[in-house]
Amino acid sequence: MEVYNKNRDTNNSMHDEIREQNAKLKDAPFREKLDYFRDYYLKTTIVAVVVIVFVAYLAYTMLTAPSDTAFAAFFFNDTGDSSNTELIDGFIEYMNIDTGEHDAYIDATMNLDLSGAEYDAYMSLEKSMAVISTGELDVITGDTATMDYFAKGECLHDITTVLPDDLLAQFEDRLYYAKYGETGELVPVGVYVTDAPKLNQYYYYVDREPILGFVINSNSMNNAIAFLRYIYIE
Repeated sequence: MEVYNKNRDTNNSMHDEIREQNAKLKDAPFREKLDYFRDYYLKTTIVAVVVIVFVAYLAYTMLTAPSDTAFAAFFFNDTGDSSNTELIDGFIEYMNIDTGEHDAYIDATMNLDLSGAEYDAYMSLEKSMAVISTGELDVITGDTATMDYFAKGECLHDITTVLPDDLLAQFEDRLYYAKYGETGELVPVGVYVTDAPKLNQYYYYVDREPILGFVINSNSMNNAIAFLRYIYIE
């Protein structure tokens, strides 16, 4: 049986042709129906199935991914191993963060060298501003140049306004002041954490004097403060 005539009359409408082919296939043997499907519908069906599977996978990934970020820190110009997760793993355990529901991370790959047009520096700044704008980033740690840059951009808290009294007393002689915003007013935007046992344990700032500050629009300030406490646990 001729199921499909490739040299069909061009005067037939597409509707008439489909109706004609359906009528021919109605009583055709299963083998001919299968051949017809393979020749004219198999590729389309495969593509449709692939698209459906991809959309289902994407939806599953979005629905099962951590719903928000419980803690995020950027370490700039550090000397640690950026692949080492022991510090953040310990903090997650310390805070009892459910990583099935919430994300928590430290990015120790950040580089900021404003003395030249370094590609890594531009990428780090672009990434930082993107994450800060979402409220995801809680802590920035780095050298004086790093803190000065983010203070000028009004990205950091006056740390004396957010530290609890006990921490403010602990760090009162280790505050770091930077020129803030366009006015250039000196504001305490961070604290020196050179002697933090956890940072030293994982060699994050060997022979350097790191300063820790809180991002001004952090969504998790309580966790940011808890992180400062945590890095001083022996």
